[in-house]
Amino acid sequence: MTADSRRKQRADGRDTSRVSLISARSRLSRRAHNLSRFEAADGYSKLRRKRTVKKRIVVSSAILLSTALIAVLVGGVYCAILNGKLATDMQGNTVDFSSSVWEGTFTEPEKPEDPFWMLLMGTDETNESELPRTDTLILARIDQANKTAALLSIPRDTYVDIPGYGKDKINAAYAYGEQERKGGGAPLAIKTVSAFAGVDISYFAQVGFSRIKTLVDGLGGVWVDVPLSIIGDRDAGNIDVLAGYQQLNGEQALIFCRSRKFTGSDYQRQANQRTFLQATARQILSSSPGTIATTVNNLAEMTFTNMDLGKIVKVAQGMQGLQESNIHTYTVPSTTDSRFNSAGEKISYVIAYDDQLAELIKAIESGKYPARQDSSEYYAQTEVPDAYIAGASTGNNTVIDSR
Repeated sequence: MTADSRRKQRADGRDTSRVSLISARSRLSRRAHNLSRFEAADGYSKLRRKRTVKKRIVVSSAILLSTALIAVLVGGVYCAILNGKLATDMQGNTVDFSSSVWEGTFTEPEKPEDPFWMLLMGTDETNESELPRTDTLILARIDQANKTAALLSIPRDTYVDIPGYGKDKINAAYAYGEQERKGGGAPLAIKTVSAFAGVDISYFAQVGFSRIKTLVDGLGGVWVDVPLSIIGDRDAGNIDVLAGYQQLNGEQALIFCRSRKFTGSDYQRQANQRTFLQATARQILSSSPGTIATTVNNLAEMTFTNMDLGKIVKVAQGMQGLQESNIHTYTVPSTTDSRFNSAGEKISYVIAYDDQLAELIKAIESGKYPARQDSSEYYAQTEVPDAYIAGASTGNNTVIDSR
């Protein structure tokens, strides 16, 4: 199916690639529903305390693209090694992106220099008895000609139509795909986000969250303006991180990106993650060549992507000179609501405002980026907690103490 035909289907409100959940998938559906941890506000804290697995979070394409340029100087053999690492999934398997499981997942830009959408994913580390979920989803649009980028955070509990499975939380798509077929999680997650946002996705990057410590420590720390203190959140880490402009080490950065024990919960965490991505990109761009070369290797170790080094270098060259002020950050306009799932259970979901989302996507694609949604009247009707705003720190706001 061509990109034009998919756009036409979306415009008509129809998508023949989606299959109704009215099928013999009830067992799979119930299991995947149980995988989504945020079932209700009252139950979340209990589920969270029981979980000891580490998180994975995405690292911005801006970081990857801005550092890969150095790798080409190291030589062809090293580039081949890096390509092998980049095509290795989180289970250590080398992936063939031309295989049937990936068919129809990506739409290449018509011209190499054209703007494109890229999905950044972070997935849980789980044991063999659990299926992974996408704990973090950021849809990024890279515009090389104008040296701009947009990062759109998608709440993991967003209520969407998963192709072949019906309505569910968006973070269940990865689990459904893996359960259906080994290696099928990433393709189904990408197709789900593509259908939800109404955009064609060209590339993706999946990054190991636990290895963020190695990345940050390799940079000698990252300077971040922490908006809210994180105190007593032992699910995120064993130390506290106070508000204020400071240089975070690897452990502190991991806690800053992982914690969600805020009044605004996931909204604040998403804002913190975007703040970290921008700060890290700035830190890498100002690093010495030796540090950048080390960073490239660390990124390759922690990243699974369909972009080979040649593509990364070309995009990096096109994005040279990118200013932090030209990285625009947003969250899907949304509210929260409880609904009954197919198993008859009452579940809390994030409900996207489809019209506002479509308007935002249209504005981004036209290059007319709205003001930061944190302070823009553009999102005046979006029902999200004020606490999710990641603005300048005051040093007085504090995360809810879980001790």
